[in-house]
Amino acid sequence: MTALVGPERFVGGSFYRQDMTASVCVHGIPGQSLLKEGARKYGAADASRGAFIERAVARALEHWLSRRPDCAGLHLFHDLRGFRDVTGHGYDRRVSLGKANIDHVVLTGAQWLLIDSKGLGAGTLTTGPDCRGVLIQAAGASEPQRWMDSTTERAAAGILFRLTGLRGWPVWVLPDVTTLDFPGMRKARAFRAGGTISQISDIYSGSLDELLPVPQPPADPSHIAALARYVSAGTMPASGGS
Repeated sequence: MTALVGPERFVGGSFYRQDMTASVCVHGIPGQSLLKEGARKYGAADASRGAFIERAVARALEHWLSRRPDCAGLHLFHDLRGFRDVTGHGYDRRVSLGKANIDHVVLTGAQWLLIDSKGLGAGTLTTGPDCRGVLIQAAGASEPQRWMDSTTERAAAGILFRLTGLRGWPVWVLPDVTTLDFPGMRKARAFRAGGTISQISDIYSGSLDELLPVPQPPADPSHIAALARYVSAGTMPASGGS
């Protein structure tokens, strides 16, 4: 069953840029893959918007995690890539993501959250008669959302299990200017195996505490090292963590 979090509301860019006090250990720089290579695949404008949203989601995640009493043991990873032929923890079948990356991972000693940022604009996110994802804009134009028709998140979840031996949960985070048609979205292939759909302002408000109850045990150093191998850019300095 797909869990859907957060009401529809508008949050402006100034909110997305609000300051936060970092005390959770952060690895990597959000949006780097899109800035470096996204223009060839998505076009310069879409790549720039996608990188902006990844940074906005990163700030929201850091804001949320840094205000938890267990933040010193939590690790947040941005822009992981290069997953090829991953095995481990009793699973010999190799899993790869090709050129796809993982936007964000929150890692604790008990579980992980796999977080995918989606840089959509204004409109209503739903599915069409064929159950394929679509963003319906105010003027009536429809923009296909192919990520809603894919099972990439399941492969990414399988990789995280192979690297850590822990179970977790996928989360998709969208801008607040995107209206979510929850009944329609439930029909999309991407969400049939479960997951949470949230918006950036919900992350700031701490809604993901429902998925990551306080307190969480500190992340295992071997699991941290296993994920850190796939960070696509340098580690951001942080004032806390181990």
